[in-house]
Amino acid sequence: MTHVFTPESARRTLPRVRPTAELMCRLYAQLSDRAPARIASDQPVDEAYFDLVRELLAALDTLRRHGVVVRDAGAGRLGFPARRQGRSVLLSWRVGEPALAFWCEIDDAESSRRPLREDGLWEVR
Repeated sequence: MTHVFTPESARRTLPRVRPTAELMCRLYAQLSDRAPARIASDQPVDEAYFDLVRELLAALDTLRRHGVVVRDAGAGRLGFPARRQGRSVLLSWRVGEPALAFWCEIDDAESSRRPLREDGLWEVR
């Protein structure tokens, strides 16, 4: 079963996942910088690249274990699954934002995030 957050529980979780999300962004950028160009199948790839891949996978797994959905690893976009008025939605945060202040429909684009209000419409499953 998917973890369901309320705005309050997501805000309590954010300090625990923020360092991992920041690490995820740094690792993603390092991987992008080191990504091997098209190479022949017999050319070796730098072992450090695979170390970064393993670190990134570990960060993603840590976030998943906290119940967080990674929407964009490079941009540091996270979603905290929630319920609002009977619908599944995501509380939305990204690396660099000071606090959790937005929510969006699950399939919405980043540009359609809405301000988070404590309006009593949030449900706990």
